Amino acid sequence: MHRYLTLLILCACGSAMAHEFTPTYPELKPSHVKGVLTARMYLHNMREDVEYYRIDAYDDVWNPIGIAVPSGNPIQVKHLAKKTIDVYIREKDKDRAYYICSTSKLQLRGGGKTAVESRICSRIK
Repeated sequence: MHRYLTLLILCACGSAMAHEFTPTYPELKPSHVKGVLTARMYLHNMREDVEYYRIDAYDDVWNPIGIAVPSGNPIQVKHLAKKTIDVYIREKDKDRAYYICSTSKLQLRGGGKTAVESRICSRIK
């Protein structure tokens, strides 16, 4: 019993730093382009080991939905920096769009595939 309690205390004391992706419930609003809606998102990078994040949209069963991110995708956000991201979704996809997600992209030393990813999703109103 003492071992489990000690393990629980050790796990609770460790901090897990990730990134923030807000708002939790973004609204799609008309953009300056006819037939395109936009959601303004904010990303705060609190991970020293990550500089790049990919932004994606999904339907309610996690099928990808095409989006545009004018700042590029993946986007670079340095450690402790905050970035405003405008996400553009076609009006014809608004009833399908369910989530907007940010995924951290950690490069392995020497390039190659990513090693660890964390994903934070916001539910579209």
